[in-house]
Formats: sequence, structure tokens, C-alpha cells
Amino acid sequence: MIGEMQFTAVMLLSLMALSLWLLLPNRVSQNRVTNLSRWLMIGALAVLVIQFALQHILGLRQTGVVQAAMLNLLLFIPGSALLSLSVLNLQRQGRLTRMEWFVGVPVWLISIALLCWAIITDGLPFKEVSERLKWAEVTASLLYCAMQLYYCRLHLKAIKSMQSALNDYSDRDHRQILDWMRFSVVVLAFMMIIVPLIIFASGWPLLVFALLLFAGIFCLWFCFVCYIVSGAAMYVREAEESSLEDQKNLNSLKDNYGRGDGGRQLSPKAFRQVSNAVDKWVGSGAYLTAGITSPMAAAEMGIPRYQLTMWLKSSGHESFSQWISSLRIAEAKRVLSENPGWTNEAVADHCGFSRSYFQKIFKKATGLSPAEFVEREQQGPRS
Repeated sequence: MIGEMQFTAVMLLSLMALSLWLLLPNRVSQNRVTNLSRWLMIGALAVLVIQFALQHILGLRQTGVVQAAMLNLLLFIPGSALLSLSVLNLQRQGRLTRMEWFVGVPVWLISIALLCWAIITDGLPFKEVSERLKWAEVTASLLYCAMQLYYCRLHLKAIKSMQSALNDYSDRDHRQILDWMRFSVVVLAFMMIIVPLIIFASGWPLLVFALLLFAGIFCLWFCFVCYIVSGAAMYVREAEESSLEDQKNLNSLKDNYGRGDGGRQLSPKAFRQVSNAVDKWVGSGAYLTAGITSPMAAAEMGIPRYQLTMWLKSSGHESFSQWISSLRIAEAKRVLSENPGWTNEAVADHCGFSRSYFQKIFKKATGLSPAEFVEREQQGPRS
């Protein structure tokens, strides 16, 4: 049973790697960041293919858990590191530090050194169970868990930064764009727990843990493919580049004027000018246009985007998307009060929302569904 499972894993992982290599559209390979992440994912899958193939050919699981664990460790460490880097490279748009790139290398080398030391010094044949080798493998497993914990922390921090950039960039509901990123963190954290169990388990628990691991890797691969094939990666890059441009302008203000607040506050005169431009823009109803971004809005107002961002922060708004949503919710309440016969689709379309997002954001803002809001308005104020 174990042999059949290992052979199946080799075939399926090979097909997954080949699909990333041969079947993705040209635009993926033309983008430096997505192409590098693709090759990192291919490398991770190739390492796992080698791991399962060697286990199948050598039959180490049938020989003994200790020897199989050693081979698993030597290949799971680089494979997991490459998977983590593939996701992190997308999240950071290729901006990774040397430590982030190579933290898996010392973990791998120390693990090799520990395992070699145990084999050389215990004086036992390789196929015999060695207590020293067991302890070396436990230590290497702890190093593997520490590496995965380090990468998970980086993933969570990157997702938070991406969410902030997206919220400051456009009016869209960004949860679906980043859902796969959040899922990837869950899978990679799950691997941190499940891999040591797989390494040291035997019998039916091994089959259960291995199936769970493969299911997680498959889902991660599938979400990765969907993300880079869709326009989401390009959209996130645009949002982050816009955010970086804002930061550059803010830093320039600080350098040029020596502002103690870091250039994050508009002068009273500039604040009034931006407020007038914002009021004029809002009065024109331009905020009801679906798919609007903060650079588009700033251009229509005739002000730099960083000034709009500074105005939003100074006015107590969390982000551009939150501000636009609040304006649209106010308009939706007006429309529903004056036109109770309008459908949710009509109101959502008028206000620049998708229907599903409109119902969700309206209830979050008012505590009522659109239908409940209309019913309350028709009943009038309670005495």
C-alpha cells in the first residue's frame, strides 16, 4: 500500500510540475516575478518527486522508519523552503532579503551535518536502528519547524502589507484576491506540523498524514496557478507600486521641508484645497463609478494621489476603499428610501457595487439587509 501511494505521488507531482512548466500562458513567463515564483514552485515539486521516488525505489519505509525519516528530512527541508519562497516572492513582488532567500540553506546543512555525525559515530550499520540517529532526526525536525515558522511569520506580514496597499488603491472587495494567500499560509503552517508526523509515523497514521499533506500541496498548487493566470497578480503589483510611489513622495516632503511629522500631514492651506477638490468630485457623483482607483480619483480631482491619501488619513478614514464604501452606502440608503421598489441588483449597479458585495457591506454598515432597511423605512419612526 505504501509503495502504491509513493508511486501515485510521483506521478501526480510530476504532472503538476509539468503543467507549470509547459501549460501556463506566455504572459506568466514574461513577468519576472511570476516567472521566478513559477520556477520556485516547479523546483519544490521536483524535490518532492525525487523524495517519493527514492522512497519507492529504496523501500526505506519497509526497511525502517529511522532511515526513511533521514531521507525525508534531507528533501522536505529544501522542498518546503522552495514552496515558501514561491509564495513569498509573489507577495513581495520579488523584494526579498538575502536572509529570506537563503535561511533554508543553513537549516539544510546543519541537518545534513547532524545526520552524518550520527551515522559515522554510532558505529552501527545504516539499516540498523540507531538511537543517536533518532535524536539527530528529532533535532533536524525542530530546525525544519523553526524554518517554517519563520516563513509563516513573513507571509502574514506580507499579506497585511498587501491588504493595506489594496485598500488604499481601489474600491474593490479584495478578500477574494488574497484568499489564496491566506490559504497558502494555512497550508504551509499545516506542513510545519504534519511533516514531522509523516517522518516518524508508520502504518495507517502514515497513510492519513501523507494524504493530508498531498491534499494541502495540491490545493496550494491549484490556487497558485489560478492566481498567476488571472489578473490578480498584476492588479496587486499596480496597487503596491502606487503605494510605494506615495511613500516616496512622503519621504521627499520630509527631506525637503524637515517636517517633524514625517510629511504625513497637509498644511492648513493644502488641506482646504484638497477638501474643496474632494467635495467637488463627490458632488459630481464620480464615486459611483465601479472599479475606480485612487490614482483615477486623484487625477479627476486634479491633485496628486499622495495628497488624497494624506487627506483621507487626516480626515479619519481608514483607507480609500473604506471611504468610497461609506459614500456609496449613504447613496444606497437614499436610493432605497426614495425608491423602495428597486431591486438589490439595481441599487448595487447604481452605487458601483457588485450585488454580493453590496449586500454584505450594507449589512455590515447598517446592521440590516437592504430588504430589512426598506421595511423599517416604510414603517416610519417608532413612537
